[in-house]
Amino acid sequence: MIDNFYKQFRVRDYMENESIILESKSKFIDCSLGTNPFLNENIIKKYVERGNCVINEYPINSYEKLKEELIHFWKKYSNISNLNKTNISFGAGIMGILRNLSQFLINENTFVLGCSPQFPRFISEVVLKKGIYEYYSLQEKNNYKFIVSDFLEKIESKYNVIYIDNPNNPTGQIISISDIEKIVIKAQKYNITVIIDEAYGDYMSLENSAITLINKYDNIAVLRSASKFFGLPNHRIGYIVSNENFIKVYDIITIPFPFSDLSCNIFINILQNYEEMKNLKDKVIQANQKVFEILNKDNYLYTNIETPIFTIKTNKYENLTKELLKQGVIAENADNFINLDSRYARIRIPKDYENLIKILKQVL
Repeated sequence: MIDNFYKQFRVRDYMENESIILESKSKFIDCSLGTNPFLNENIIKKYVERGNCVINEYPINSYEKLKEELIHFWKKYSNISNLNKTNISFGAGIMGILRNLSQFLINENTFVLGCSPQFPRFISEVVLKKGIYEYYSLQEKNNYKFIVSDFLEKIESKYNVIYIDNPNNPTGQIISISDIEKIVIKAQKYNITVIIDEAYGDYMSLENSAITLINKYDNIAVLRSASKFFGLPNHRIGYIVSNENFIKVYDIITIPFPFSDLSCNIFINILQNYEEMKNLKDKVIQANQKVFEILNKDNYLYTNIETPIFTIKTNKYENLTKELLKQGVIAENADNFINLDSRYARIRIPKDYENLIKILKQVL
């Protein structure tokens, strides 16, 4: 019975070559999972040593302190002054939050609108709950650029949820906050909840975050992660920001204490020392600029240089990821993203981007 239920369900999505990645990192240029390539590990180790952890207690107080620190962070760096503790909750990374959201937003025959390609995990959650996932296709003729007017035409009353990742995974393109607001406004007319997944959001301008909209509209939830820019993928820290009533419902269904007291305090320390990390954004931009200088525009999908991920393409090989692996580069096979196939590969800019450039010149 369970085999029949899961036959078409793929929870692992594009990470199916994970074992190869783990075994080969020391031998290859790792351009796979979305970690921060320029983060000095000693920075994180320093905050681990500072992190206080009460082993035999639940991390209730630490969560409250983290909420306070997030409010301070957003007020200081993006001038958002109307954020309160009642607007914030947590989950075991963004993937954990997406599963929590699916528990009360998705039922059998619930219609969800996304775009393709995009991060496949929420699609898996919709399928698991027997919802109906439909999407606006990013067009090859536009080099897969998100066109907000085309997306707005797809919004209608049958949809209950809209899901958008911004920056988009796998293309790395950033949707402007003005375009996001247009989507939220039209969705509000039909009482549609809009989920904005900002897993890579700390690479773009903080003013472009949909968090700026959460007290303006009651139909939006914004998801953020400490795994990407902040370099804490092992700690599974995700947070959700929305209006007070939405967070009340979320807190009822979510599993409490999704990450440890230690993880909480490490992230607090990092937020308090954000100035020490801000320059890492410039390193990503500089690396991307050098990569895109050597690429033909036909060889990559529309993207933004602020984001550490982008998608390359070629018709020279049936499986671009395998060809890259032969040349010493671990990339993500884009075959698992709707609208793409194995001729495409998602690249996360590596620290060793100079050698990546040499290989891309050969392969593409």
